[in-house]
Amino acid sequence: MTSLALQLGLVLALFVVCVFAPGFFFLRRLAWSPMEKLAGSIGLSLIMLYLVAWEHYCLSLGTGARLFYGISAISVALGVVARKDLLRMLRASRVRGALLGFSFLVVWTLLILFMIRNYSGAGWFGDWLEHFQRTLFFLHHLPPDTTLLGGYQLPARPPMMNVLASFFLAQTEDRFEIFQVVFTLLNLLVYLPCCLILPALAGLRRGKVLPLAALFALSPVVMEAATYTWTKSLTAFFVVLALWFYLAGWRKKDRGRMLAAFLALSAGLLVHYSAGPYCAFIGLHYLLCVFSKRDQKWRELAIIATACLLLLLTWFGWSIATYGAHVTFASNTSVTSSAVHSGSNLKKIVANIYDSVVPRVFREPSSIHQWDQPNLARVVRDNAFIFYQTNVIFGMGLTSGPLVLGLLYGVFRHSHGRSVERLFWLAMIPFCVVVGIAVVGERDHWGAAHLTLLSLEVLGISMLVASFPLRRVAGVALIVGCIVDFSLGVFLHVRMENIVNSAQRTVLPVGVLPGLTFLGDHLENLWFCRLNSELLLLLFLGLIWTLWKRLSDKSLHDRRLRE
Repeated sequence: MTSLALQLGLVLALFVVCVFAPGFFFLRRLAWSPMEKLAGSIGLSLIMLYLVAWEHYCLSLGTGARLFYGISAISVALGVVARKDLLRMLRASRVRGALLGFSFLVVWTLLILFMIRNYSGAGWFGDWLEHFQRTLFFLHHLPPDTTLLGGYQLPARPPMMNVLASFFLAQTEDRFEIFQVVFTLLNLLVYLPCCLILPALAGLRRGKVLPLAALFALSPVVMEAATYTWTKSLTAFFVVLALWFYLAGWRKKDRGRMLAAFLALSAGLLVHYSAGPYCAFIGLHYLLCVFSKRDQKWRELAIIATACLLLLLTWFGWSIATYGAHVTFASNTSVTSSAVHSGSNLKKIVANIYDSVVPRVFREPSSIHQWDQPNLARVVRDNAFIFYQTNVIFGMGLTSGPLVLGLLYGVFRHSHGRSVERLFWLAMIPFCVVVGIAVVGERDHWGAAHLTLLSLEVLGISMLVASFPLRRVAGVALIVGCIVDFSLGVFLHVRMENIVNSAQRTVLPVGVLPGLTFLGDHLENLWFCRLNSELLLLLFLGLIWTLWKRLSDKSLHDRRLRE
């Protein structure tokens, strides 16, 4: 346990330095706001780390970690060189607030992670293990014909997040517990671009970042995306980052921000293909609505196209050369599931959209018995789990989702001020919802919001925070909804994941990853493990109090009226 603690401490230190310093060194002198430099530096650092680790794999430089140790040392050196600019950036109150909120989310989520001894929930299984296998694939330079869990080939999913995880595991150990922490840290990064984009969602007002951390901590969807070892939350990080830089580059006619937007979209696509609908919309919007009004438009387009193409070719070019074009583009689940689907694709898309908006328990009350088990707590957990995870509205929260719909209605009904940007949102939201569900290959009667719509859901939560303080009735409804969300979608869910499902724990790893150990397994017999639940509940009460104070902040309300 002592050795693991030291390695986890090393991972945290490497994460703080390597995920920020390299990008900040190159961006620190740009005429960007401090929050833009913070979020942009993280995005650029992740791309740089990916390129180094990917080259290490492609050139078969061996499994030694000397190169990665060297990169970490260089990151430290770059941070030292840029220390004055770093201190200057940290003087900005919004940066300090965002980092404080992120630090809280890390502590909160690690407490949750310490309780998890098995991933479960309704019918979900397997993805978490497959992503560990993919990370080991790049870490140990396994043969290209290696078959992954479920019979998947490597090109079924893009590699960026797994390659990034291999960078950290190469400098520690290839243990699943460390992999859990690395993926959790990467997934939590989505909070920072959401802090960045708050002003775009709040109009002339600047939304507070700490209430956003509270809503993220109490959100079943955000916490599941952070603790379950898959890649959708880091994809949302790049999508939200791209949206901010695209809007800022469009508004300020800034070529650097526009390039940053499209590079972020390309990186998001390399993390998970669920970034595709957002790439399609922003690309079409740029060509149809923005391109003709840009200064030196052809030069800008050439720079953007070249940079994005070079980044995407690192994966697609290698995959085509190794596996062929058919496997590269036809092995992902959207294509394979569509190939086996019988019936009209149009009917499937319409039905999936309807099922992703209206929960099945409302359509078919008897479906609550789908997850019947001898343990009542598990029955409640499974139904709550599927209710939140697969629905685009209630994925934002039991009352947060309807409140966001009300805010959207009010914004679009009274479209004034930056009407062009409001029209952008008006077009983007339905486009990404429809296209995001249309690309789902299978017919899912429970809903398919969890596959591509996480970016929209975190934007919705951010928009709700940008509208603080709410009217008293809405504020009370939000607090009650957060209590229910945490109780059923976070706390109960984690308590059930703390109970070992021996059948699943035995079946999945056998013959694949023998000796698989969860982080929570190490704390099961320690006396302070029993304090996790009490500490979570205490912090939960603090979060509710923080939200209530912000919701009833009269001075903020008066400031809104003046603006």
